[in-house]
Amino acid sequence: MGRTKSLGLNENAGLFSLLVLMSAFVGTMVGFERSLLPELTKDWELSSLEASLLMVAVFGASKAVANLFTGKLISDMGRKRTLILGWLIALQAPLILLHASSGWLIILANIALGLSQGFTWSTTVMMKIDIVGLAKRGTAMGLNESAGYLAVGASSFAGAYYVHENGMLAPVLYGALGIGLIATIFAVFLVPDTQPWVDLEHKLHTVIPPVKSDNIFLHTSFKEAKLRNITWAGLVNNANDGVLWAILPFLLITQGSPLTLVGWLTGIHASVWGMGQLITGPLSNKGDLKVLIISGMAIQGCSLLAIGYNPVLILPYILLGAGTAMVYPTFLVGISNNSHPSWRPKAMSAYRFWRDMGYVVGALLGFVALQFGQAHTAFYGIALLTLLTAGIFWRGYR
Repeated sequence: MGRTKSLGLNENAGLFSLLVLMSAFVGTMVGFERSLLPELTKDWELSSLEASLLMVAVFGASKAVANLFTGKLISDMGRKRTLILGWLIALQAPLILLHASSGWLIILANIALGLSQGFTWSTTVMMKIDIVGLAKRGTAMGLNESAGYLAVGASSFAGAYYVHENGMLAPVLYGALGIGLIATIFAVFLVPDTQPWVDLEHKLHTVIPPVKSDNIFLHTSFKEAKLRNITWAGLVNNANDGVLWAILPFLLITQGSPLTLVGWLTGIHASVWGMGQLITGPLSNKGDLKVLIISGMAIQGCSLLAIGYNPVLILPYILLGAGTAMVYPTFLVGISNNSHPSWRPKAMSAYRFWRDMGYVVGALLGFVALQFGQAHTAFYGIALLTLLTAGIFWRGYR
């Protein structure tokens, strides 16, 4: 990489493609866990739903904490080293599960997965933003999130199908371990640090003034209106994904549905989410971010109401995936466009911290619904919160 650096998607097509592949590896790891969650926790003393809620909350909290520190790690260690650290942690999750003899070890593996997701996904997102520049940022984020969530959908269905047909978890975990090893090798030997592109953009892009580094978290979370609105909308978005992740398997299995149906429906949602971003990502380059976010969250809210009413209908999962596709890359573009290259990693870390704390919020909503013996009402609760957020965003984002 000794040649002169330039910003742009076409100008860095080879490196960008490699980073997209890395995002697919990250998505594959979490997709396997999504499909295996009922099997991993079936022998716990907790009910299956309580176990699922606990696992989703632990995953979300650990990923959120990792995201919070990713910006500082990037600043102190560099992007490449942070990415390698994330993949070294990711390798521990399948290794622990292969030898797990208690629920605590399964929880420990889930923590490792959450931490690794925070480090690896956040870093690959930042590296793509670094190299593409402003003009094609939406396209880049659409491709990034599409690759990641298509991989989530594919691995979720594949893992559930294999376990249902063969009754064995180990081959799926060895597959995850193999993906992790390949990704680690790529991170060490093929992926460069993208700091030189950051330095180039810093020279060219000075519209947004620097902010004191010790205020970036507060600046992003509470002070700056655009960043704040995007951050809290991101939290609600992941809360509805957390409810889907934890509650849906319980509802379907208690109705007598096979594990393959869980993998099929979650795979449809994640795949539409992934493919849809190939369209919505480019739209956010020049389109109205506000329209995309409000429309996407409104569609999500209505879809969640329908899933709560009847969880086996396919159309709501398609619409939920489409609505999420409208907001997910757009959130990232909004944070990127409203932050300076010198403090963007920390702004992105703050956003991703709150966004992934949404999994904890979703798990709490599910727990409250469980206490009333009406697990499906968690879908109604998060649907109303999602629709309310769309209304607040419409009034508050300028």
